[in-house]
Amino acid sequence: MEKNKKEQVEVSTGLKVCRVIGVVLVVAAIAYLVWRGDFDHKGVVGYIDDFMIFMAAFTFAHGSFQKPERRYIRRQLYMLSSLFALLALCWVLMLAFMK
Repeated sequence: MEKNKKEQVEVSTGLKVCRVIGVVLVVAAIAYLVWRGDFDHKGVVGYIDDFMIFMAAFTFAHGSFQKPERRYIRRQLYMLSSLFALLALCWVLMLAFMK
């Protein structure tokens, strides 16, 4: 019976801070989706920036809530989050200068 139980790994302070930041970013991304001041153009083009920003926040939060043993998965989710954030930044700049 005792062999089946795995030891729990302590969650570090840095990971706890990342979890709080992840939740704040998801709430901010949802607020950005609702906010009418963004660059929403007609059609699908206007919603791509909303998708990219939400996915950046969601993958960061999802990576923060992974078990401490899953460092490789967490690192991959953080890389996906940074890729979505970079694409969102490029897309918002393109929409800002597009007429």
